[in-house]
Amino acid sequence: MGLQTIKSAYGIQYAQNMASALLAALPLIIVFLFFQRQIIKGISTTGLAGT
Repeated sequence: MGLQTIKSAYGIQYAQNMASALLAALPLIIVFLFFQRQIIKGISTTGLAGT
């Protein structure tokens, strides 16, 4: 939602949008890297199966 506000009078600045998207996703990536083992173990023990 907030990424849509990054527009200038000259149109969409793709470099700024990509940098903003990376900064927005960075905390989630860091949390995943720290808790990767627990996340994978939780998924494997609950038995997430397809339909």
